Amino acid sequence: MSFRLGSKVIYPRIGICKVDGVIEQRIGDTSVKLYSLKPLARESTIFVPVSKAEEVGVRKLIDREEIPKLLRFLGKDVEVASDHRKRSARNAESIASGEIFKVADSLKAMTKLGRGKNLSPEEQQALSRARQLLVDEISHVTRLSMEEVDEMIDNALAGKRTRNRKVAA
Repeated sequence: MSFRLGSKVIYPRIGICKVDGVIEQRIGDTSVKLYSLKPLARESTIFVPVSKAEEVGVRKLIDREEIPKLLRFLGKDVEVASDHRKRSARNAESIASGEIFKVADSLKAMTKLGRGKNLSPEEQQALSRARQLLVDEISHVTRLSMEEVDEMIDNALAGKRTRNRKVAA
């Protein structure tokens, strides 16, 4: 998968980035092409080898048509591991993957768990990060406000269908 200059992509754990260019860097005797990614929410630059971008988890943003499916997914029940270490490892892996349905799965699990008990600081952080990644991406794709997307996610997690025309399919 290749990305064009100016296109928006998702970089795992960071969120939406703009492809600022492709540069060529010499590493030893080898010349490597790198994507220069500018996170929208931060003042930094991330360099990712073009040949490893997919492996690292860089991907295009979710298609608008996939959002209703994602919201329905959020409304489905999820198994929550009883072991804290397994949950933490699963959440870290899900968020690090950058895959939107895995991030959503982490959000579902932490939300369900939080209904029955207090979350640890690590779990609260995973919940917050997963939610922010979803809100940012859906908001960017639909051009809805973050508050509107937050409400949609809350409704989806509660099993309610969204009525917003911008995401209804």
